[in-house]
Formats: sequence, C-alpha cells, structure tokens
Amino acid sequence: MDKDIIETRGAAALQRLFKVALGSTDQCRYIASFLLGLYNGMRFPFDLTDLRAIDNDLFEDCMTVLRMDARVTRQEVHLYFENGGQAFEQLAKDWGVEDMYKVREEAKRAAQPVGTPAPLHEGGTFEATLHSYGDAPGYRDVSVIAQLGEQGNTEVRLRLTPRDGEILMQHIAHVHALAWRDGERGPLDMKQGEKRPAWLDQTPAQRHGY
Repeated sequence: MDKDIIETRGAAALQRLFKVALGSTDQCRYIASFLLGLYNGMRFPFDLTDLRAIDNDLFEDCMTVLRMDARVTRQEVHLYFENGGQAFEQLAKDWGVEDMYKVREEAKRAAQPVGTPAPLHEGGTFEATLHSYGDAPGYRDVSVIAQLGEQGNTEVRLRLTPRDGEILMQHIAHVHALAWRDGERGPLDMKQGEKRPAWLDQTPAQRHGY
C-alpha cells in the first residue's frame, strides 16, 4: 500500500482514537494507554493483551495507527496534533498512567544514596554519559569510559577488542544511515539546519587521510 495512503488513514484514525481517549470508560483508558505507548513506550509501556478489551472498530483504528507508525514513520504520533507533546503528557496525568522511567529512577535513588558507587554487581539498567576514550597507537584495542548517575561518581571502562570495535562501529554507522535514508525528512531527532553527515559516505581511514 502507498505510504501516503497509509499515513492519511492512520492520521484520521489517530484523531478518532485521541477523542476516545479523552472519555471516561474502561475502553477509553485502554485507548489512552495504547496511544501513550506509541508516544513513548519506554515511559508508558502498553500491555498488548488490553487490546482484547476494546470493540472491533477501535481495534481496527489501533491497527491502522500502528501500521502508520511502523511503516511510514514520517513523524512521531504526538506531532500530528497542535501542542501534541503537552496533550499527550496531560493524557498520562488525566489517566494516572505511571511514567516508568521516573519510577525506575526513583527506585535507583532510594537504593543508592547520593555519593555512593552504583551497585553494578546487582545488575540493572544505568544511564551513562561518555566521559573519554583511550587508545594505544599501533594497537587496535579501544577503551570507552562512561560516567554513571547524576553525580557522575561511578565510571565504567569498556574495553573493546578489534572485533568488538568493528562490530560496534558497523552498528552505529547502520543506525545513522537508516535514520538518514530519507533525504528529505531526515532523522526524527534532526535539529534545524542539520545536514546528512559527510562521514556516512566515507570510511574513517579516508576521512583521516590514511
């Protein structure tokens, strides 16, 4: 099916579903959760079994919107509305849908007093920021150093073997190339005035003149 048709039908279904989500029945709650899952699945995960509780027309609209979001991806769902980000955040507040990112962060802070090392041995997911990297001229091993937590009080050093470094480099290049595959639209997180980076069309060796 043509992408323009998928988007036209999806956008119309999205508008209908959002109106339903503003209601007060159980089905309205399920639709609100579905839309919030598309808006930000990390923060508002959606239980797919809840789709069993909605009627056929609403189910078909959900599938139409999902098809648009998965197959067209010209913009995120909240951008089909004026002040969409604010509208979806308000939808989460109105229905009392927990922001699981905040829940996880609060749980980590409660278990880890500020200023103490992160208990990495206990496992879990940690937010990290690239701090520095290191190499030894002539060798192919690379060290990537990241800082964890709001205070950056814990460092993690990731040692990449030649093979690991190659795989990681290829993966990152693939992610960027896929995001730039549509030259007119560009990545969803593209900044104003940003252009396709030249390094996508050159190897690192070519870029550095090796």
